[in-house]
Amino acid sequence: MSLDVALRMMVAELAALGLDPAAICAAAGVDPRALHDEGGVPLGLAELARILAAAEQRSGDPLLGLHLAERTPGRGVLAYLARTQPTVGDGLASFARYAAANWGAPDAVRLQRQGEDAAVVFRFSPALARHATEYTVARTAIALGRGRTPARQVWFSHAPGGAEDEYERVLRCRVRFRAPDTRVVVRAADLDRRQRTANPQAAAALAAALARTPPGQAAPVADRLAYVVDAALARGESIDREALARVLGMSGKTLARRLAEDGHSFRDVVESVRRALAEQLLADERAELSQVAGRLGFADLAAFGKAFRRWFGESPSAFRARR
Repeated sequence: MSLDVALRMMVAELAALGLDPAAICAAAGVDPRALHDEGGVPLGLAELARILAAAEQRSGDPLLGLHLAERTPGRGVLAYLARTQPTVGDGLASFARYAAANWGAPDAVRLQRQGEDAAVVFRFSPALARHATEYTVARTAIALGRGRTPARQVWFSHAPGGAEDEYERVLRCRVRFRAPDTRVVVRAADLDRRQRTANPQAAAALAAALARTPPGQAAPVADRLAYVVDAALARGESIDREALARVLGMSGKTLARRLAEDGHSFRDVVESVRRALAEQLLADERAELSQVAGRLGFADLAAFGKAFRRWFGESPSAFRARR
C-alpha cells in the first residue's frame, strides 16, 4: 500500500466523524476525484494538510486525527498483514518492513527492543500534518490494545494539539509530548503473544501481493477492493459492486475485468474480507453473535451462521468456544 493510497484511505474515513470527504476536499481546494485515484489526480502531503485543516475547521475538533482513529477500525493491506502473522512481534515487524518499503522511506517505521520495553518507532515527514501523525500512531496503539497488547506509553515529538487528558483517554496510557521521537511503547514480553487472528495462508498471499507492488505504486486492485469493502461494512452500507467500483475510480465492469486479470472475482474478495472480519470479531468475547452478523452485513443470524459454516466448517458459537 503506497503512501498515496494510505492518504486517500484516511481522507475517506472522515465520514466516520460525520463529515463529507468530497465536500471537505472541495473546501480545501483539492479535486474530490483525488479520493478515488481517478483521472490521475494526485493526493500528496500538501493536499492532505489542506484537507485536514478544512476538516478541523468544519468540525471544530482540534484532535480530529486522534478521534478519527478512535472511531474507525484498522483497515488497509498493512493492517491485514499484521493481524495475520503468528505473533504480535511478527505482526509489528511485517508492518514496519512493508510500511518502510511502500511509503518510500526506509526508516519510516521500525521495531525496537530495549530491556523490558519494545517500541514501534515512527519517523514521519516534517510535511505530514499533525492530525495524520496522531491518527497513524493512535491507530497502532488502539489495534495493539484490542489484540491484548496494551500500550505502556505513547510519545509524540510535537506539542499537544488539545487537552492532554483526552489523549490519555483515547490511548489508555501515559502520553509524552515534545519527546525525542514518536513511538508506541509496549512490554517486550508481549511481542511473543500469539495472535488469535493468525492466518498463515492469508499472510503469505498478502506478503506476495505487496512484494509484487513497486514502491510508490498502488496495491493490486483486489487488495484495494478489500479495503473499500471493509470500510463499507464498517459504515453499515450494503455491498454493491457498482458503488464500490466508483470509490475505486472505475466502473463495475472495469473492476470485474481487472479482478479477473489477477485471478479474482468480486464475490471472492467480499467473502475473504467477511471471513477475516468474522474471525477477528469473534475473538472479542464481549461481542454478541447478532452484533457480529450485523457488522458483517448479514440480514440475520441465520444467514451469518450459514456463511460461517461454509468458511470454517462449524457454527460461530462452536468456533468461539474452541478458540
